[in-house]
Amino acid sequence: MHRTVYFWCDLYPLLKRFCREHNVSVNKIVNLAVQQFLGGCDVGELRLRARLAVLLREEAWLRRVCNAMLRSGSYLPGYVRRVLREPGRSLGHLPDAQRPLKALNPREERVFRRIVARREQIAREIAEIEEQLLRDVKPYRLKPEPKRSRSRARDKNKAPEPGGGA
Repeated sequence: MHRTVYFWCDLYPLLKRFCREHNVSVNKIVNLAVQQFLGGCDVGELRLRARLAVLLREEAWLRRVCNAMLRSGSYLPGYVRRVLREPGRSLGHLPDAQRPLKALNPREERVFRRIVARREQIAREIAEIEEQLLRDVKPYRLKPEPKRSRSRARDKNKAPEPGGGA
């Protein structure tokens, strides 16, 4: 089995010199070093750390996908309305961070509308791809809040008795 190993730039010349001086292959040194390292490690812990690293990368990727979808899907219409506001409309009620861009000239507006349309296409395509990739994952459902019994709801509305008891 062939794998590529990337060495730190300071380490490779030292490794190469060591191999030349001791007449051994780089492959043998790497294999012996890994074997010695793994011999001193808990393999179960290494598996858990490797699994954790995979899950963290997947979660980060899914977060990026969600952000892109929301930014170019759900939140996009409000953004477009803010950018393409009607001329003369008062903006005093909006905080500075939410005030739209200066009025776009017709050419800029055409380009902006095309960019927005493309972002919508991308959001739809992302949703289609993720739906296929996540087809075996059950959708998330919020658990319903437990209903209080009538007697407990009545007791909660009743004022506490003086003396703290029955």
